[in-house]
Amino acid sequence: MLRKIPPLYAVAALIVLALGCAQVVSLPPRVTVATIEPSGNPAKGPDCNMPVLRSLPLARFRQVAIIEGLGNVYGHEKDVMPAVKKKACEIGAEAIVIKESRDQTSENMTGYYINAVAIVYSGQSRPASTAGTAAHPEHAAASP
Repeated sequence: MLRKIPPLYAVAALIVLALGCAQVVSLPPRVTVATIEPSGNPAKGPDCNMPVLRSLPLARFRQVAIIEGLGNVYGHEKDVMPAVKKKACEIGAEAIVIKESRDQTSENMTGYYINAVAIVYSGQSRPASTAGTAAHPEHAAASP
């Protein structure tokens, strides 16, 4: 004999099923720029080939901005880095130097955090890999 399910339980079961299938919405990374001094270069396109360095270059350079990116709590560097690079392109930087890249959990912020410095090379000391377009900017970086 089949037993009838009360309508209230049927509705509750549907709600639980619907919530169980819900997706986590991921907001785009937030990026802030603090200008130190003008780069002296025109803005580049948002998808420019921006070299990412893990240590300060040997060539002479000027720091032109501090760029901070914060992704959501489930994010990784690969999720936040494109937004950081896009901002560096917009200010005319020639490379960015990663100062800090890690999961961040504190009272003020939670998520994947990147702290970088945008640089431009001084005079003739520009490395060959960044003159014009860099073939593989990630490989120009020092060890992570």
